[in-house]
This record gives sequence, structure tokens and C-alpha cells, in this order.
Amino acid sequence: MHKEYRQCIDDLRNPDKQTRARAAHALGEAGDQAVDLLAPLLKDPEWKVRYRVAEALGFSGSERAVSCLTGALTDPKDHVRYMAAKAIGLIGSGVAEGDLVARLGDENEFVRRSAAIALGKTGTPAAVTALKQSVIHETSESTREGMLDAVEMLQKKYPGRIFIV
Repeated sequence: MHKEYRQCIDDLRNPDKQTRARAAHALGEAGDQAVDLLAPLLKDPEWKVRYRVAEALGFSGSERAVSCLTGALTDPKDHVRYMAAKAIGLIGSGVAEGDLVARLGDENEFVRRSAAIALGKTGTPAAVTALKQSVIHETSESTREGMLDAVEMLQKKYPGRIFIV
């Protein structure tokens, strides 16, 4: 492992939030190589490490990271679930659509909103139906707006399609 990455991995445990953020960005710049370095850390006992690892995997842009991130969508800590959904959206992969749809019912409004936004970037027409159904029951105004924005993004992505709920 490159010495620079070893220090960045150590920095993911640093008490300073900015140091952890810089480490996540640097690790993400490793691209596909970051997946092998970071995937085991999604099981770290410290949620702040798992959060930054999910963030770094998103920054990596690696399609290989998505399978790791789908597991993090069910993490016990809501912050990690939020970042995993956001990271999948950053990568732009549609392979996690079912996992993201499941997060539309998450107990945490930020997780629901992040999943909706990721679906807006990566979803298929089936995601429109799931989003529209979720909007009906959504209690958070900002999350509802995120869901409606995601529907709009997908309707632009698939012009001429009629979406029925």
C-alpha cells in the first residue's frame, strides 16, 4: 500500500473532523484502487470512520464501490446510511436502485432525502413510481422536495414516458 494512503487511512480516525474530511477526499482520488483499501473499513466499530469511508468510496467514482456501499445502506448509524446513499448518487450507478428505493422508507429523513436524490441521478422509470408513492407519506418538507426533484430529474431523463402511480 502506498505510504500516502496509509497515512490517509490513519487520518480517518483523527479526532479532527477536517482532517478526516481531507483524508476521505485524498482516498477518493485513488479511484478504483481506493475500493480495495476502504471496503474492509465499512465494518469499523467507529461510525465516523464508516461515514468517511462511504464518502471516500463515492469520491472514487468507482462502479466497484457500489456493492460495498449497498451494504452500508443498512448500517445501524443513520449518518453512514445517509453517506452511502449520497455516495451511490455521486458514482452514478443504477445497479443499487432497489436498495435505494428501500431507503425511501428509512426512519431518518436525511437518509430518505439522500436516497431520493441518488435515485434522481441514477434511477429508471420504476424509481419514479417508488418516489411518487413515497412522497404521499413523507412528513419532512425538505425530503418531500428532494423526492419531487428526483421525480423531475427522472422525467427529464425519460421524456415522453407516462408515469403512473
